[in-house]
Amino acid sequence: MHPAMNQLAQLPVSERLELVQELWDSITDARAQLPVEDWQRELVKARLSEMSGREEESGISRDELWRKVDELRGT
Repeated sequence: MHPAMNQLAQLPVSERLELVQELWDSITDARAQLPVEDWQRELVKARLSEMSGREEESGISRDELWRKVDELRGT
Protein backbone atom coordinates (compact mmCIF):
# COMPACT_ATOMS: atom_id res chain seq x y z
CA MET A 1 0.00 0.00 0.00
CA HIS A 2 1.20 3.49 -0.81
CA PRO A 3 2.43 5.39 2.29
CA ALA A 4 -0.02 8.24 1.66
CA MET A 5 -3.03 5.90 1.90
CA ASN A 6 -3.30 6.24 5.66
CA GLN A 7 -3.70 10.00 5.34
CA LEU A 8 -5.99 9.78 2.33
CA ALA A 9 -8.25 7.27 4.07
CA GLN A 10 -8.96 9.90 6.73
CA LEU A 11 -10.51 12.30 4.20
CA PRO A 12 -14.27 12.40 3.68
CA VAL A 13 -15.50 10.16 0.89
CA SER A 14 -16.46 13.14 -1.27
CA GLU A 15 -12.88 14.47 -1.16
CA ARG A 16 -11.45 11.03 -1.91
CA LEU A 17 -13.73 10.76 -4.93
CA GLU A 18 -12.53 14.14 -6.16
CA LEU A 19 -8.94 12.94 -5.78
CA VAL A 20 -9.74 9.76 -7.70
CA GLN A 21 -11.19 11.85 -10.52
CA GLU A 22 -8.15 14.12 -10.59
CA LEU A 23 -5.82 11.13 -10.59
CA TRP A 24 -7.79 9.44 -13.38
CA ASP A 25 -7.75 12.65 -15.43
CA SER A 26 -3.99 12.87 -15.02
CA ILE A 27 -3.65 9.34 -16.38
CA THR A 28 -5.95 10.12 -19.29
CA ASP A 29 -3.88 13.19 -20.11
CA ALA A 30 -0.71 11.07 -20.14
CA ARG A 31 -2.11 8.05 -22.05
CA ALA A 32 0.15 8.74 -25.03
CA GLN A 33 3.04 7.83 -22.75
CA LEU A 34 1.59 4.40 -22.02
CA PRO A 35 3.05 1.69 -24.24
CA VAL A 36 0.70 -0.58 -26.16
CA GLU A 37 2.17 -3.99 -26.86
CA ASP A 38 1.67 -5.76 -30.20
CA TRP A 39 -0.28 -8.57 -28.51
CA GLN A 40 -2.70 -5.98 -27.07
CA ARG A 41 -3.30 -4.50 -30.52
CA GLU A 42 -3.93 -7.97 -31.96
CA LEU A 43 -6.37 -8.78 -29.15
CA VAL A 44 -8.35 -5.60 -29.84
CA LYS A 45 -8.42 -6.36 -33.57
CA ALA A 46 -9.65 -9.91 -32.89
CA ARG A 47 -12.39 -8.74 -30.54
CA LEU A 48 -13.56 -6.04 -32.95
CA SER A 49 -13.64 -8.63 -35.72
CA GLU A 50 -15.75 -10.97 -33.57
CA MET A 51 -18.25 -8.17 -32.92
CA SER A 52 -18.48 -7.06 -36.53
CA GLY A 53 -22.02 -7.55 -37.82
CA ARG A 54 -23.42 -8.26 -34.36
CA GLU A 55 -24.53 -4.76 -33.42
CA GLU A 56 -27.96 -5.99 -32.38
CA GLU A 57 -26.29 -8.19 -29.74
CA SER A 58 -24.00 -5.49 -28.40
CA GLY A 59 -26.35 -4.17 -25.74
CA ILE A 60 -29.06 -1.59 -25.33
CA SER A 61 -29.26 2.04 -26.34
CA ARG A 62 -28.53 4.83 -23.93
CA ASP A 63 -32.22 5.82 -23.98
CA GLU A 64 -33.25 2.27 -23.11
CA LEU A 65 -30.71 2.17 -20.28
CA TRP A 66 -32.03 5.37 -18.72
CA ARG A 67 -35.62 4.17 -19.15
CA LYS A 68 -34.72 1.06 -17.16
CA VAL A 69 -32.94 3.13 -14.51
CA ASP A 70 -36.03 5.33 -14.15
CA GLU A 71 -38.20 2.22 -13.84
CA LEU A 72 -36.01 0.86 -11.06
CA ARG A 73 -36.13 4.21 -9.27
CA GLY A 74 -39.90 4.31 -9.64
CA THR A 75 -39.85 7.60 -11.55
